[in-house]
Amino acid sequence: MVTDAEKDFLHSVGRNIAKLRKEQGYSQLDVCAKIQMEKSNLSSIENGRQNFTALTLKKIADAIDTEVSKFFIL
Repeated sequence: MVTDAEKDFLHSVGRNIAKLRKEQGYSQLDVCAKIQMEKSNLSSIENGRQNFTALTLKKIADAIDTEVSKFFIL
């Protein structure tokens, strides 16, 4: 069972991913093509509906030319 605090964390990280992706000028499709991920999975991560692995975060960060640590600025 996911707690409310955990849900908030997933939403916060997801919002940061989406914000940074857009600031860098990448669409979800651009990122997905680079890291071979389904668009629905990236969308779910950005909307806080899907948990993510550290490796997935690294792939997303590399694809949008940023550091993983920026995803965690709450």
